[in-house]
Amino acid sequence: MDLDFMADSATLEKSEVVELVAWLDKWRSEFPRLKSVTVDGLAPANAKDAKLLAKRRAEAATRAVQQLLEGTPVHTSSHLSSPSSTFKGGNYAGIDLVPFQEDLPDCSPVPTPGVKQGDPGGSRR
Repeated sequence: MDLDFMADSATLEKSEVVELVAWLDKWRSEFPRLKSVTVDGLAPANAKDAKLLAKRRAEAATRAVQQLLEGTPVHTSSHLSSPSSTFKGGNYAGIDLVPFQEDLPDCSPVPTPGVKQGDPGGSRR
């Protein structure tokens, strides 16, 4: 999920926090326990005090996540985006949830009944 920030601001708007809560509720219904969360604050490279701004955005997003997911480790970083970035103007913090491996669904292919294994055409026996 991405939390949007106003240009030159590291303050999370209430609407962004509301979206974060809804997003986390959705994913916590799928994955009740999380291994960790990664937060990456971004700012355009040509913003005033860009490195500090990116860091402050990461910190603001991290604080919000920590309050909502008590006890889950949060890994925080910050980066500068290209001044010509068209994605949100580079004014956001990205949040990624990392579930435990054993909680992920098994995505192994399930053989289709009646289809011969290794047959690229999928012909029936």
